[in-house]
Amino acid sequence: MNNTAQQSAPIRRMTGFAYFMTPSGWAFLVLAATALSVVAFRERSVGLIFDQEAYIQYFRSTDWHWLVQFYQNRESDMGFLISLITEELGWRSWVIFLNAFGVTPEGGIRITVVLLNVVVMYSLLQTRRPLIGLILWLVIPYALATVGLFQIRQGFGLAIAMLFACRFNKPTIGMGLASFVHTTFAVPTAFLLTAGFFGEQKKARAIVAVSVVAIVLASAAKFLFATYGGRRIDEYSGYQENFTIKLLSLLFFYTMASVMVLYSTWRAQDTERQRAFTRVSIMHVGLFVYLVVAFFVFPFAKGRVWYCVPLLLPFLAPEIKFKNAMVLVITFGVFVAVAADATKSYFEGVYHYFLMP
Repeated sequence: MNNTAQQSAPIRRMTGFAYFMTPSGWAFLVLAATALSVVAFRERSVGLIFDQEAYIQYFRSTDWHWLVQFYQNRESDMGFLISLITEELGWRSWVIFLNAFGVTPEGGIRITVVLLNVVVMYSLLQTRRPLIGLILWLVIPYALATVGLFQIRQGFGLAIAMLFACRFNKPTIGMGLASFVHTTFAVPTAFLLTAGFFGEQKKARAIVAVSVVAIVLASAAKFLFATYGGRRIDEYSGYQENFTIKLLSLLFFYTMASVMVLYSTWRAQDTERQRAFTRVSIMHVGLFVYLVVAFFVFPFAKGRVWYCVPLLLPFLAPEIKFKNAMVLVITFGVFVAVAADATKSYFEGVYHYFLMP
């Protein structure tokens, strides 16, 4: 009787100060401090950082007058509600907040970059294996080296989403808030809502439902972009050019991380934390289904939605339970895919900012 109880008891995660008393915790601190020191103190000139000039203009042009004008230009209540997401009012509000303190555009950008990376790292500390998650955040080309450095609207939105998912077990609320920072997150929000509606405890049913919604969304993407795309149409006009079978194959390997989370925790104890990660994993699968359909129906719908697949990997891979050899082999394949992608990106100069003297 006692043996059974001991076997069924969940393994407690080492959290808080106790984690930093372990070798893994020390390594986490060293890596995190090194990365944060680079983004906090290294030069961020326009010629050195992609998108730096565009964000400087964001800070210069967004003030209370912009907000008043935005409200006055509304054409209908429904249109205004939709524009809260399409015009990314959450991001604009953050910029106005920083500007209210007299922060320079360059200073506001640096504060945002440091803050989003701190929040991401704090969220990673809530996972089962924080060090693995941090290493993935540092290595995956689209993570620290992209949304953690210069595509900071998406990085800021991701940080908010993962803070709510990992710390507060509220992934739907977090992703919904992230949609107001970067429109990209509206798609995964729809999948999280669907997964929640059909119930995480009925995983198979939720996966099917989310996949159906993904197919519908991808099929309707042309209409949605034409109706609500606005300035995003010009911004993402060239993004479908590198939407290839090779990219889909890479995203397939990344999606296997969420499949392994679902498989290895299929009969796990039903806790609020487990339900949160189950919902995120199901959403992750839905994103891949959406991109596969978009590839054949409307490649333009790829936008930056595809970034969400690799960006969720640092938060999902640490949650895999190695219950048998199959899980171990497939997880190893995921890390091989990450290594291959990182090696290719290294030779393309993606990490130059962090490696230059």
